[in-house]
Amino acid sequence: MATPVMLYIPNLIGYFRVACMVISFYLACGCTSGGPLACDTKNAPWELAIFVYTLNFAGDLVDGYAARAFNQCSKYGSVLDMVTDRTSTAGLCALLALLYPAEAFVYLSLIVLDIFSHWFHVVNAEALAKHHKAEQTSVFLTWYYGCYPLFAYCCVSQEFFYLSRWALRYSPELAMGPLSLAWASRYVFLPGCCMKQVVNVAQWWNAAGQLAEADRVAALASEKPRNPSPARSPSPRRTAKKRA
Repeated sequence: MATPVMLYIPNLIGYFRVACMVISFYLACGCTSGGPLACDTKNAPWELAIFVYTLNFAGDLVDGYAARAFNQCSKYGSVLDMVTDRTSTAGLCALLALLYPAEAFVYLSLIVLDIFSHWFHVVNAEALAKHHKAEQTSVFLTWYYGCYPLFAYCCVSQEFFYLSRWALRYSPELAMGPLSLAWASRYVFLPGCCMKQVVNVAQWWNAAGQLAEADRVAALASEKPRNPSPARSPSPRRTAKKRA
């Protein structure tokens, strides 16, 4: 039965992440008073919503460690983690599109790029029978995934940029001592977020090229070779006449 795998500790963390994601978006849309059909983002409990979403993000930082520590790595858990990551990012960008209508096209485009890139990337990795973070044919992607500090900075910066934009919509003066959140959002988180989008484009281009090349090779292999008809050897009688 599949039940034991579904109850692995890292997968339980994954379910917790999904619950936090849904609850945070419910709170962010201001559904606490009128329900899901009467959203009011202006009066949403945004502090609580961001806190719950942060729990979702924190779960993403520990589920992998839990899988390795308890020897509970599974394909099911990998898919659960990937889908949760993508839906969380998509939901966050959709929320920002609501909070910043003038920038809605930018955030919707980021959703498209994120899903487009990762779908190609994961399908290509599956076709090559390797993990999506394994060795890449692209020098840029090999460098990106091989340099963990850079990889972590880009991923964390993207999430923190979106979260900071969410908070600044309600409290533009937020700061931690002399450091304002607006300054950190623009000069610390935004560069990493932009680099993450460059990686997304590179992932798509690399995966699309490999998939297309695999299709080309498969098409050539499926073609039946056209062997020319073998030459007929001369008969013994004709050979004897020529010698005579």
